[in-house]
Amino acid sequence: MSSVIGFDYGERRIGIAIGILDIKSANPLTTIIVPSSGIPWDEITTIIEEWKPNTLVVGTVDHATQNNNTIQKRVQSFCKNLNTRYHLPVETIDESNTSVKAYEILKDMRSKGQRKKINKIDIDKASAAIILDSWFSSKGTVQLND
Repeated sequence: MSSVIGFDYGERRIGIAIGILDIKSANPLTTIIVPSSGIPWDEITTIIEEWKPNTLVVGTVDHATQNNNTIQKRVQSFCKNLNTRYHLPVETIDESNTSVKAYEILKDMRSKGQRKKINKIDIDKASAAIILDSWFSSKGTVQLND
């Protein structure tokens, strides 16, 4: 099965999700803490080597504001580095409100007794899964040829 890895890029944490292209299913995988020294590429390399994705998907904020402009530049740099380091296609999709959606999903799970405390790392990797779900949706339905 073909896989895709989704990233919810942040300056302090990067949420990561794994998706299966054949069934268009995404699941939270992990959250990497970004130290002051920069992006921990060795951790990302380990994940990419393990899952062998066909594509990398990174969430971006499409609407421009003064605050988002700096983040957009960092996300663009992150995407360029992903492509250069791993020689894989890197696609982007709008991630607006994914953290809010992720928090709501986790809060609902907590109210049903399906989980305990909600941490920022849980929100980040859930956001990455939502980013992948959005990307799958943007690809439309699979057409089968007879």
